[in-house]
Amino acid sequence: MANPIFRKSKEEALEYDAYVAYCDGDYKCVYGPLRLFLEERRNYKLLLSDRGDGDVWPGQNRLAIYNSISKCKKIILEISNEFVNNELANYEVTIGIEQFVGLQTKIIVINLERTIKTQIPKCVLQMMSLNANDHIRKTDTLNENNIFRKCLDKAMKS
Repeated sequence: MANPIFRKSKEEALEYDAYVAYCDGDYKCVYGPLRLFLEERRNYKLLLSDRGDGDVWPGQNRLAIYNSISKCKKIILEISNEFVNNELANYEVTIGIEQFVGLQTKIIVINLERTIKTQIPKCVLQMMSLNANDHIRKTDTLNENNIFRKCLDKAMKS
């Protein structure tokens, strides 16, 4: 488990701005609007496992996930119905929360669907989350005035 004081002092040296935890079914949302907005419009560096960033390659083991999350300033959890029923995704949640213990502003939760609250891991329920409606998930346009994107931008800066 990372020491919060150590993480704060080493934040500038961390390789990525955020690790994005998501499931296969949320690929289009992550690689579409989320990646376009954060990487291309805001110049953040995201660690995305499907493109082989960091130590994580598709199908890699849990140690690789742990090592990759520790290289990031924040973790973004893309919560969907598929995500809450996925063992590996739940592992990413657990490791992400352990890495950022005491630093809740370093964990960004994006609720992609109207997921039943009893299905969401209890540790995630206690965190502030951003709700992404169908329009936000499926759009290819990036509206800078969109309230979701404003909140996401603010969460990344804090």
